[in-house]
Amino acid sequence: MFEELKKFFGHSIVYGIGSIIGRLMGFLMIPIYTRYLNPKEYGLIEILDLNVCIISTVLIAGFAAALSKYYFYYKNEDDKKEVVSSALIFNVLTGLIGSLLLFIFSRQFSMIFFKTDIYTYYFQLSFITLIFEACLSTPLAYLRVKEVSILYVIISTLRMFLGLVLNIYFIVFLHLGILGVLYSGVVVGVVSSAYLIYYTIREVGIPFSYSKLKEMFLFGVPLIPADLGMYLLNYLDRFFLNKFCSLRIVGIYALGAKFGMMVNTLIGQPFTMIWVAFRFKISGRDDAKEIYARILTYFEFVLIFLTLWMILLIKDILIIVAGKEFFEAYKIVPLIAVSCLFFGANYVLRIGLYLEKKTKWVPITVWGPIIVTVILSWIIIPKYGMTGAGILKILSYSSMAATAWFVSQMFYPISYEFKRILKMVLAAILIYLVSLFFPEMSIWFSLIVKSLLSITFPILLYFFNFYDEKEKEKVKELWFKYEEKCIVR
Repeated sequence: MFEELKKFFGHSIVYGIGSIIGRLMGFLMIPIYTRYLNPKEYGLIEILDLNVCIISTVLIAGFAAALSKYYFYYKNEDDKKEVVSSALIFNVLTGLIGSLLLFIFSRQFSMIFFKTDIYTYYFQLSFITLIFEACLSTPLAYLRVKEVSILYVIISTLRMFLGLVLNIYFIVFLHLGILGVLYSGVVVGVVSSAYLIYYTIREVGIPFSYSKLKEMFLFGVPLIPADLGMYLLNYLDRFFLNKFCSLRIVGIYALGAKFGMMVNTLIGQPFTMIWVAFRFKISGRDDAKEIYARILTYFEFVLIFLTLWMILLIKDILIIVAGKEFFEAYKIVPLIAVSCLFFGANYVLRIGLYLEKKTKWVPITVWGPIIVTVILSWIIIPKYGMTGAGILKILSYSSMAATAWFVSQMFYPISYEFKRILKMVLAAILIYLVSLFFPEMSIWFSLIVKSLLSITFPILLYFFNFYDEKEKEKVKELWFKYEEKCIVR
């Protein structure tokens, strides 16, 4: 079991590097965004991005998950190539057709969201990037099932570097503001799509199978409501803040959410990239359920560790990287970061619905919490603003995770290690309470002290009797190997 876990988390680390690099541009651009854009403009970018994310979910039609499923289902290499190529053809066509229709109705979108048509051109540029989102879906899924994680990291690095250079050029030197961000996105999309489509076709050719496309479509379409629901759960708060507060509040909240979701960016996203394929790959093993349970425990260990670190340091970080207009974003970061603990667990907890081909139940695990969130948003956000939105985020993600666990257990029961996860939560809370008694310190000294405090988390777990004997032996083994290397050097 430990060998499978080692391989799984090894690939997750590599994909994590790729995900970090891919998202690094967003964090590197924060000092520029918060100095060359005001909160209202930052909020506008957020609303435009959300539209792209939500609509692309529908256009992609669950084919990334379907490709992972049927790539491993078929054993013949020619069948595998037909699966990949058919998915690529479908997503390219849906991307082109969908983006064209949306481009035509850009003015209507501007009127709906902002009650003015002055943002029509911004929506047009955003909808152009939709083509590339759809085109990139299959090639990226193909890289994951092939487990060519190094190539994924290289591509992520090049995309990040190109985007960073273009953003700086358009925003700082040409002073294009929001348009600079959008132009950069279009150029990066064109270059990335062109190369990855070429790479995929070079590897698999362009064979087409209607029967395999139909299989993937029937598997993927039921996932659309769930995937769409996930995006709505993620971003509905921005739409309500825009409606009941202002674009300025949306901008401040968006910056806080970016830091709060950093835990998901660093760990959650790379985890799901390899998890989509890995869960099917080991499903036939006798100890599969034990592996799934242990993966959730270790996954939450890393999530809680990073969440604790982020909560302890966020004030100091924002003082360093953000403009004064954005500083109050620190209030929302702890709430968003905590919500990620539940958001991440959801991917593992609904494993049974995928293994037992019960994907029609997946939307239920998402849309129940969405309905509750929408109702509460109308009540809470007008009164409590950003804080209310953050609290709702925790409620929505926790209810989604609970629903996913309950429904999945009906078809594929797994004995998860919830007691161990509770011990981790209690240890993190204790460390946070200790930090409240720290006196005022200089920023850099505070960063050092609080970082050291967060490192006590795995040590404190030892006194909570968290580790089992096998884990203790594994730690000793790794420690002895480390000592041997030090002696050799």
